[in-house]
This record gives sequence, structure tokens and C-alpha cells, in this order.
Amino acid sequence: MIKEIVIENHKEWDSIVHSFEDYEVFYLSGYSEAFMKKSPKNGTPVLLLYEEGEERAINVVFKRDVAFDEKISEAVEKNRYFDLITPYGYGGFWGCISDWNMLNQEYTKYCVDNHYVCEFVRFELFTDYYKHYDGEVETRTHNVVRSLEIPLDEMWMDFKQKVRKNVKKANNYNLNCIIENTDEHLEDFLRIYYGTMDRTNAEDEYYFSRSFFEDLNGMKENIAYFHVVYEGKIISSELVIYGGENAYSYLGGTDKDYFDVRPNDFLKYEIIKWAKDKGLRNFVLGGGYGADDGIYQYKLCLAPHGEKNFYIGRKIFDRKTYDKLVSFRSRETLNQKYFPLYRS
Repeated sequence: MIKEIVIENHKEWDSIVHSFEDYEVFYLSGYSEAFMKKSPKNGTPVLLLYEEGEERAINVVFKRDVAFDEKISEAVEKNRYFDLITPYGYGGFWGCISDWNMLNQEYTKYCVDNHYVCEFVRFELFTDYYKHYDGEVETRTHNVVRSLEIPLDEMWMDFKQKVRKNVKKANNYNLNCIIENTDEHLEDFLRIYYGTMDRTNAEDEYYFSRSFFEDLNGMKENIAYFHVVYEGKIISSELVIYGGENAYSYLGGTDKDYFDVRPNDFLKYEIIKWAKDKGLRNFVLGGGYGADDGIYQYKLCLAPHGEKNFYIGRKIFDRKTYDKLVSFRSRETLNQKYFPLYRS
């Protein structure tokens, strides 16, 4: 019932994903491959196709060798213990399923047969898979989703007043927006992106390399860069990724020297108009840097009624091995909220 498609089979992989008209960009081979190239610790992506009668769903998991985790690498030999994680962003089974119990049984059997220790899932925002997941499920944070399925003038009035005010102010500065899906302005994008990461004291894992973006840029039909230009200079930039129905605010930032001309509000409004013109249903702005912080509150101004719970899931397939791996770090103080615990 579950078929594996390896990352080397790009054509078959993407053909299966595209067979779901409402597919999400996070399931495409190019997206997973960019993360695979980023670091051996990220593991090897696999597309899973579940079929049973008329029921059909896909999932993408990264198979991670525990031995690549430097915290326990000296205690673990390579190619012996593996765990699973969904790609950065959102994941889990996506498709048309009515018998979730059957899917859960088959998936658990698949994981046990392949000697996977455990898995960590970042659940998709637009499915109810989290309700049927047979592991532990919780939500700690929220995401903001701007629905695009209302007229633009109604959407404009749905924004908080300060957003409308900032966009009007930005228009007074005659800002322009470049929309493209190439590397033409990658240097400007990286300048702004890295500057934003420095300013916000972002963790190392969010400093994606130039080669990572070059890999993502191969997904021409699923990416778009938005660059705000003021007096001939790019002052704000954002990478948007999108699938069959939903667009996602992915990575980007604003030059701190130009906050006064309100380029970020202008940029978000340009993205929203573009996404609506493409016939997409939602623009996902994401959440904050952890909790519902100031960044989150700003995003909520663009979609005051668009708050969604972001769910995560955990499941242990092999408790004996899991406890053994934890024991390798038993003398340390571990973060009990982190999963899997042996990687904390």
C-alpha cells in the first residue's frame, strides 16, 4: 500500500505530486533536494505514495542517520539507527483519505519494517491529518493565513488601519516592485536577507547559503522573488514559494535604513495582489520567531481573522532503541521539550 520514490527519480516523484491538483510546494523533489544538499545531517528525502482502492495520499520524509548528530556520533555507528522528520515548513500525509486507521496501520508497519526509531511531523495547515495522527500531537504557536477568496477591495478593508496607512505612505515614495523567478537580483536579496538575520539575531539554521537559494531557483514554476525598488535601489525583498492553491512567505527582509518609506507593507500587498491574480486561494504569512511575538502580531494585521494553529506530532516506533539512544546522553541536562530527546 505504501510505495517509496527515491529523490534520484525526480520525474516520477514530481509527476506523482502534480497528480494532486491542490498539491503543496513542500512535496516537490526540488524543495527536498535543496535541503538534502544543505547538510548530510538533514538526511535523505523519500516520497511515500499510499494507495488503497480509491484512497490516495503522499508524504515526504527525511530519513536521518542518527550517527550524523555530533552529540552522540561517537557512541553510534553509521547506517544503523535512523529517524524521520518532515521537511522544513509543513508536511504529513496529503490526499484523499477516509479510512485514517488503515493508513496509520500501514504507515506504522512501514516504519517498523524499515527500522525507523521515531518521527517528528510539522503538520500541514490545510489538512486535518493532525486530528487522525496516532502519535502525540500538540500546538505551541500560530500561523497567519491571508485568504485570497474575497474581492480585493474587501481584503483591503480587512487589513488593520495601520497597514492601509503604511501602504499609502509607501505609494507617496513612488516605490516599484520587481517580480521574477531568476537569479538576476540574488545578490541584492542575499544582502537584505543576511542583514535581516543579523539584526534579529537569528539562529544559525536560518542562515541559508547562496547555493541553497540557487537550488531552489531551479523550481521556476513554484517560486517568485519580489523586490521593492526605491530611487534605483532594492530595499526590501522576499522569496515566495507556491503550489497548486497556496503561496507562502518564505524568506527575505528589509534594509533597515529604509524602514521609514514602509517598503514591507507595500511588498506584502504586492504579493497578495499577485497571488490573487494567479488564482491562488491563500497566502501564508507564517508565524513569529517562536511564540506569538511582535513579528507574528505584525503579520496578523494583514489577516486579522486568519489565525491558524500550527501542530506538531511525535511518534516512537522502537521504544527500546529510543531509550538506548537517550541513555548515551543520560549524564547531560536535556531539553525535555525537544524531540527526539537524544538530539536535544
